[in-house]
Amino acid sequence: MKRFYFDLFDGSDVSRDEVGTTFDDHKQAQNAAAESLLEIMRSRRTKGDASELVFLVRDASDMAAFAVRLSLVVST
Repeated sequence: MKRFYFDLFDGSDVSRDEVGTTFDDHKQAQNAAAESLLEIMRSRRTKGDASELVFLVRDASDMAAFAVRLSLVVST
């Protein structure tokens, strides 16, 4: 099991994950990050016509492992 930390960047602030979550591998962590971003986006109201959230994911050695970005653009 590997521990990953999901730091959330919302365009202006970073919320640092101090606890982390364990996963069997990178792929499982990537899927969990994507699903979590979808849930967070669903729970927020869009501000204007666009919104973006990013998980900056670190591994147990505090090194960048990967990033997952979710963007929502409303066009009229």
